Amino acid sequence: MSHDPAVITRRICELIVERLELEDFDAESFPADAVLFAPEEGGGLGLDSIASLEIASALSDEYDLELDEIAREDFVSAQTLGIYIARELEALES
Repeated sequence: MSHDPAVITRRICELIVERLELEDFDAESFPADAVLFAPEEGGGLGLDSIASLEIASALSDEYDLELDEIAREDFVSAQTLGIYIARELEALES
């Protein structure tokens, strides 16, 4: 499995679109740098706490990681999640 944050970010975008059944996006058009939980009026995606649980569950299933203690700044966008997951996978191999 690749630990390249860009590859992981792309997969996270796919997982978010699939798990949340987002009709406005496909994996290619999903904005990896958009703030997941900020209001749409502010440029975010407006996802809610239920969505955060779904995303965490999808990532846990995909990467076999516990995300119980993920920092808020790592759970901002698909991009920050990709960087976090890559870092965690690297740490597991060390």
